[in-house]
Amino acid sequence: MKRWICALLLVGLLAAAFGALAAPKMTEATMIYEDYDGNRCEQTVVDDATLQELQDMLMRARKNSAELENCTMNSTLFCRFGEDKVYDFAIATDGCPYMTDMGSEKTYRFSDADHERLWEIFDLVQDTMGYDASLVFN
Repeated sequence: MKRWICALLLVGLLAAAFGALAAPKMTEATMIYEDYDGNRCEQTVVDDATLQELQDMLMRARKNSAELENCTMNSTLFCRFGEDKVYDFAIATDGCPYMTDMGSEKTYRFSDADHERLWEIFDLVQDTMGYDASLVFN
């Protein structure tokens, strides 16, 4: 009986330890867009599946360091993890697939598919922007 109780305690301790090592989950993402013409939009995502998808997109982008190429960064993406951890990203709004981590000032490039999906998630923000400059200038 003592062995059984000890085994259960050990399993519980191991489960707690592995749970602590798990990556934190995004609990909320808010994108705010403002431009020089006075256009403004704020869109918040709280759906768990979409937040996980967004978190995965950001992690993939972090593997692609980039140099900002004169892109307009009129959107800010705030990603909340738990109650007290917030990451702040500047997002290009002129068709460039870039984001800048405002904490480290490092710039990263989204894949084309992730960039497209980002604007599907934040469709109200994209509608407020009016047009994608890359489509106009290409």
